[in-house]
Amino acid sequence: MVAAGRTLCERVLEPILSRFGRFAITYGYQSRESLEVDLRREKRSFERNSSSPHQWDRGTFGEQVYARVDILPFCVEDGEVSKKDFAEWIMMNLDVDLLMQWSTSNVCCITIGPEPRRVWLEWGRPSKGEKHQTVFMGAHYWREVFPQLPEVDRPRHAPSCTNGSISWRVT
Repeated sequence: MVAAGRTLCERVLEPILSRFGRFAITYGYQSRESLEVDLRREKRSFERNSSSPHQWDRGTFGEQVYARVDILPFCVEDGEVSKKDFAEWIMMNLDVDLLMQWSTSNVCCITIGPEPRRVWLEWGRPSKGEKHQTVFMGAHYWREVFPQLPEVDRPRHAPSCTNGSISWRVT
């Protein structure tokens, strides 16, 4: 758990702090007990190592770090930087697995892991006429856009190991 926190700080939080200034951590580590409090006993033992990156020590990838943190960047909240520009900088400059946003919030949910999907998406509210999910960087980006980009315009980190699929297994 300490290694995950350190890695999140080094790879994500410190670069964001240096570039954009202060932010609030709105959700970080969650213990196994609090995650599983509502699960039936059979489901708890069956999903012992399932994907749950807020529980940094779950072991989804063995000893390798797979962790998530939610932050509220004050520069976005104060209107100094757009939510889209903030997220685009993260995806172009930091080695992240997944970046999720919500149409109704300025909070960014950032995941790091050993097999990065390299996906950036926003969850919307269909009840308000919004798309359920908008993918800004995903399968289409990695397959169609990325190969056409000049080297100088490409993200610093390699294309997704899943070709931008939100799922780990691609068929």
